[in-house]
Amino acid sequence: MPKDFELSGPAFVSLFVRNVAAAADFHEKTLGFRRDPEDFLPLAVAFQSLPIPFAVRQAPEGVDFDTVPRPIRAPSIWFKTANSQIVHNSLVAAGVTILKPPSDGRFGRQFTFVDPDGYAITIYDRDAPPN
Repeated sequence: MPKDFELSGPAFVSLFVRNVAAAADFHEKTLGFRRDPEDFLPLAVAFQSLPIPFAVRQAPEGVDFDTVPRPIRAPSIWFKTANSQIVHNSLVAAGVTILKPPSDGRFGRQFTFVDPDGYAITIYDRDAPPN
């Protein structure tokens, strides 16, 4: 590696989607993300998620979501919350498909759901192992 070569890790993540408006509504109204005030429509909607901003983007021409096996598990997408059980209960009430029910693991209470475009997204509530 060159002497000044340095990467700090992911700094922005975006998901290709079928319909930007529908995906943005799901991530805003069902998951509670705040939209970035900068307007990227009609190609994308960004969210002010921390520590890494994320967006939904119109899939490029030629991407056929009907040929992608469901659920979409790669890349692995995880969102952190203070209480994953509350999020789980809210998503169940909203009719969202739960792939893996809540369980306790290395990352606290965690579960996996499927978003409207078929992405398997895990919600978790702890970064470090318990003391």
